[in-house]
Amino acid sequence: MGQVGGMKVRTITFSSVPRSVSVLALAVGAPQAWAQYSTSADVNASATVVRTLAVTSTTELSFGTFAAGNAAGTLTMTATGNRSATGGVTPVATSPGSHATVNLAGTPGTSFSVSLPTSVQLAAATGSATMSLGSFSTTLTGSQGSLNTSGNGSFGIGGTLTVNANQAIGTYSGNFTVTLNYN
Repeated sequence: MGQVGGMKVRTITFSSVPRSVSVLALAVGAPQAWAQYSTSADVNASATVVRTLAVTSTTELSFGTFAAGNAAGTLTMTATGNRSATGGVTPVATSPGSHATVNLAGTPGTSFSVSLPTSVQLAAATGSATMSLGSFSTTLTGSQGSLNTSGNGSFGIGGTLTVNANQAIGTYSGNFTVTLNYN
């Protein structure tokens, strides 16, 4: 007979029972001895700092020149630079417009996601007329992209301009926010 934590402990030998059963029998019979036992472990912590994404717009989204007729319509510029019109909108071929191009720099090989607004208003330079710009699209797959091994990337942006019937003549402008986040 021995003592553990002030308790008398009897050693029992089981020749045909596995050792785990004899340890279990000892643990069940001596709860106070196990309550005094403690252990500790070291846990590692880490963090990775990446370069801030630098974003520049190198080409603006332009719908070019068009005529607005008696019927409302749309003018779409794809993210790759193709322009099309519907309804009473007639594009002028000599002023085709362009898709927007965004360049970015950051941590090489990292992936990023792009968020664009649902819609924004373009306002006439004079007067109070507006047109709605929405249905934004990008050349990225599912609004996701990756920076190359040098940490650079770029993508195109397009959208659809909603033109009112007899839209007021003039130059319209506005801006929209492109939000980029590392994944």
